[in-house]
Amino acid sequence: MQLFELSKIIFENPAGYDEVTRGAKRSNFFMLNRRFAINHPFQAHVLNHIKINQEEAIDIWQKFLRKQYKKTPYWMYTKGVKKVKEEKEKKINISAAIVEEYARKYTMDLQSVWDALNFFPKEMQKELKEFEKLTK
Repeated sequence: MQLFELSKIIFENPAGYDEVTRGAKRSNFFMLNRRFAINHPFQAHVLNHIKINQEEAIDIWQKFLRKQYKKTPYWMYTKGVKKVKEEKEKKINISAAIVEEYARKYTMDLQSVWDALNFFPKEMQKELKEFEKLTK
């Protein structure tokens, strides 16, 4: 059973939760505990002990969360690093390749260029667009 299947069962199907195997609970314990820690960090910390019975910890999570939520909550689905980077590129409207080429051309640290884009977006975007015109 996959992570998202199990999390959907935990939140939305209490009758189906009884059919989840101990192995599925054990194999998904780490990622479920990590996801639940987004909104419940103290409870996740308590259940993150090395010698804890992972199947019973998932049972505790299920009982605890079913009292609060009838559907899978929005905080369970976080954006990954790749998605955040793509959204940042769309917002900036300059490709990562141009930023890398700019950093290489002027022997700058790549992180410094991204920081400049974050702190001085208008000025840096203007400079990168001019650089892009020159390189084409």
